[in-house]
Amino acid sequence: MFQKINTIGMFVFIVIGVILMIMTMSSGLTPEQSDCTDCGAAVGSFLGLSYILLVLAVVAALGGSVMQAIMNPGKLKGSLIGLGGMILVFVISYVLADATVEPYYASDITETASKLSGAGLYAFYILFVLAVLSIASSSLTRFIK
Repeated sequence: MFQKINTIGMFVFIVIGVILMIMTMSSGLTPEQSDCTDCGAAVGSFLGLSYILLVLAVVAALGGSVMQAIMNPGKLKGSLIGLGGMILVFVISYVLADATVEPYYASDITETASKLSGAGLYAFYILFVLAVLSIASSSLTRFIK
């Protein structure tokens, strides 16, 4: 039952997204108008609708996750382990990150922004290495068998 509702909702969001994309692309804006000083009301309303759809999609995704957790609590353990692993990676990368603001950075870069961007880079590096190790170990075990 919920699978059917999810599938219908997904296609509704896809159709609405495609319609908004076509309407935005056919609005006649050029790349020179990227600062949006002369965009007109149409683009602003498209952005507003996009934000509304984003909020609806996030609510639907969270609602679907909660429904799955209620219907099948056994699978919740695996999801929580994955979520805990991601939190651990982000905590490790935040601890490793440096908050130094170099003189050649832009003047509006703060120590917090520098630390957060460093943490994001460290998280990317850690997750990339874990992905490569995962692929390599999977290939190696398949080769040994």
